[in-house]
Amino acid sequence: MTHEVNPRDARARATRVDPTWDEPHRVARRAHLREQMLASVSGVQLAEIREDPPTPDSR
Repeated sequence: MTHEVNPRDARARATRVDPTWDEPHRVARRAHLREQMLASVSGVQLAEIREDPPTPDSR
């Protein structure tokens, strides 16, 4: 089983492991990758909606 991790603890651990974790260019890179990932997920969901139009009985 997994357990919940406090985001502050995760950030502190990441900074201990890699002191450059919070450098501006790395923060910007992660934000960009997060945007791409979310757009990809949204695109997949949109494609699924387009493939499977609602039927008249599904109202």
